[in-house]
Amino acid sequence: MKPGIDQHLMALTGVLATKIAPALPADSYAVGDVKMSAALLIMLTQEVDRRADTLWRENSDMRALFQDALQHPLPEDLRARLSTDATTEDTSLRISALEASHAALSQTLIALHAAVEDAGTDWAAAINARIWDLLERGAEDRMLVMPAM
Repeated sequence: MKPGIDQHLMALTGVLATKIAPALPADSYAVGDVKMSAALLIMLTQEVDRRADTLWRENSDMRALFQDALQHPLPEDLRARLSTDATTEDTSLRISALEASHAALSQTLIALHAAVEDAGTDWAAAINARIWDLLERGAEDRMLVMPAM
C-alpha cells in the first residue's frame, strides 16, 4: 500500500512531537517552535484531505445560487455577472484552479449579497438566507479539530 499525503504528514508530526521536541533542552525556545510546527501539520493534514472537495462543492453551490437569483429583478450589471458566472465550470481539480474559480465566484457572491441584504422583499430575504447558509457550511467544512497534545 502506498501511504497517502495525510499519512506522511502525521508521521512527520509524530517525529516532531516524540523525537525532536523531547531531545531539545526543556527551556529552549525551539521546543515551542517544534510544538507549533506539529500542530500546524495536524491542521494541514485535515485540510489536505478535504480542500478540493470543499472548493468544488462551494463553487457548484454558488453557481446554482447565481442561476436561481437570475429569476429575480436585480441590477443589469449584476445580472450579467451572475449569468456569466453561473455557466462557468471547474475544468480541473487542482487546488490552485479551484481556488482561482472560488475567488472569482466569491466576488460575485459578495455583490449579490450586497444587492439582496437590505432589499426588503421575500425573494431577496430567501436569497440572503441561502447565502448565509452557504457561508455557514463553508465555515463548518473548514473547522479544524486539535487533538490533545
